[in-house]
Amino acid sequence: MYAVVDIETTGGKFNEEGITEIAIHKFDGHQIVDSFISLVNPERDIQPFVVNLTGINNKMLRNAPKFFEVAKRIIEITTDCILVAHNTSFDYRILRTEFKRLGFEFERKTLCTVELSKQLIPDLESYKLGRLCRTLGIPVTDRHRANGDALATVKLLQLLLDKDLGKTIITATVKQELITELSPKLTTIIDDLPTKTGVYYIHKADGKIIYIGKSKNIKKRVN
Repeated sequence: MYAVVDIETTGGKFNEEGITEIAIHKFDGHQIVDSFISLVNPERDIQPFVVNLTGINNKMLRNAPKFFEVAKRIIEITTDCILVAHNTSFDYRILRTEFKRLGFEFERKTLCTVELSKQLIPDLESYKLGRLCRTLGIPVTDRHRANGDALATVKLLQLLLDKDLGKTIITATVKQELITELSPKLTTIIDDLPTKTGVYYIHKADGKIIYIGKSKNIKKRVN
């Protein structure tokens, strides 16, 4: 069983985004057997470029449920399912971040239709969802909205399932854990950083500097 998900967010700094809309379709490989679609109040402002892209604005979300109000439904519809998305590393990270804010570890097996498409339909110019669907003749409505993109991903997944008759490639592509934890060494480095204003340097083991930054709170920025 698959839980095909698409998420729209506020945009912003890495791991500080909030969910504005979510769509999940429970798919048995032949048909959708359950669905959950909802706007979500992210309790933070949406970046202007995201408003232009999705059409979702702060006013639309004022009376939408907050994440903690839809969290139980998300857990229910994804339980015992492989979580599928077009670029799963993004959607899965966002879900895990939101659940961590609630003190809950959200863990699911995952399958990325970008990665799967590259293996089953190689040598295409683009694997972005819109371009890929046009190439394959998959109809897409409400592009850059959660439900429109999730439904397109369901149709794409069905096409990929049909191509992989033995399901060997799909089975090999499923990941138990997509997000890796920081090593204890890196965690210790971050824990020891000051919370003061200043300049920080990130360098390789050989001492070569690969990034220089400044922040009002060094620890928060590096983290």
